[in-house]
Amino acid sequence: MASVLLIKGKTENPKKWYQDVMKCGAQWEYDDILESYHIGNVYITEHDDCVAFEDMSEEEFFAWETSSWLKAAGDKELIYGYYGDDNGCAEFVHIKSGKCIRDYREYDFEIDTNEGDVPRFSSLPDAAKYIDDILMRYAK
Repeated sequence: MASVLLIKGKTENPKKWYQDVMKCGAQWEYDDILESYHIGNVYITEHDDCVAFEDMSEEEFFAWETSSWLKAAGDKELIYGYYGDDNGCAEFVHIKSGKCIRDYREYDFEIDTNEGDVPRFSSLPDAAKYIDDILMRYAK
């Protein structure tokens, strides 16, 4: 499972936004097979006023502090999700209107953070299903 970062709403120049947030000088390259631009293992997809950044390495966004997500989001609505069936880890962060409205983190099958509004998760499978549903809704 790749981790996914979604920016909801119109984002002017999302590639530059990503480079600024990640503080990277690397340039976006086009992948003819996947028909998508990428920097390393992070692929970008844009549609329906939504931008999705999928991290195939599962490492670029993993274990960011909530304060880092708030800073990255700025005035945008941001949703980040990751789960690993094999390692017992799950992360779900939802930033809206400059506030973290959902922060769920589970590491090695131990819940670390379970704060905010719905959705409520009771286990890694709950978080995984919700993250998959988001991918189906917003990513190609």
